[in-house]
Amino acid sequence: MTKRAWYIGCDQSEIAERVLLIGDPARVARLAAQLDEVHWVKENRGLRTISGFHKGVRVTASAFGMGGPIATIALHELANLGATTFLRIGTSMALPPVELGEFLIATEAWGQDGASIAYGGTGDPVPAADALVAQLRQSVADHGLPSRAGRFASFDGFYRDMFSIDPDTQARVAAVREDMLRQGVLVTDMETAPLFTAARALGVRAGSLCVATVDSNTQRKIADDEMATLERRLFDAALDALVAA
Repeated sequence: MTKRAWYIGCDQSEIAERVLLIGDPARVARLAAQLDEVHWVKENRGLRTISGFHKGVRVTASAFGMGGPIATIALHELANLGATTFLRIGTSMALPPVELGEFLIATEAWGQDGASIAYGGTGDPVPAADALVAQLRQSVADHGLPSRAGRFASFDGFYRDMFSIDPDTQARVAAVREDMLRQGVLVTDMETAPLFTAARALGVRAGSLCVATVDSNTQRKIADDEMATLERRLFDAALDALVAA
């Protein structure tokens, strides 16, 4: 009997062994323009998924929206259908000395989130797959992208731990930021650590490549036109790394 994904809705014939996990569903359509022979999976619950070919290698791209719980659902379902290699791509919040527009490769990720606990996280940083880290380093160098590699940290409470929009949370967010700096964290996001933790639990490989788009101190955000250019470069570097890993 053919396996089907409960939420994503695809069957195992519709997905590849190599998967890009993307937050924003709108990015999937833009990524599709860079693939050959694109197959669109019927969208379910806003989980938009496609498969296609890059340099002759079949890949899948699946959008999960925001947050570790949904991201791990996507990874878990696709792993259950036979996917073995996952690369999370997207945006992140920069801590010094990272500058906006830099490309960050996660060598490990520190889970401050609930989904990491559900998949057996112990509170220690979880490493990325070595092969993906190596290919990402090579790919960003080949594409001439400004980059760093190091530790990510992931949170559930965006407006409680990462970004303050009201006076009541300013002190809390500042304290978290200082703690992350002491722990050697380069950027924060909501998905990398739970994805790494889930991948370890399920016996698959995972990596993460993110663009630093928000300054954690000033809250300055990259402009939309600049982000459009960075997104295309992100797609190029990620796809080349994924098919080579």
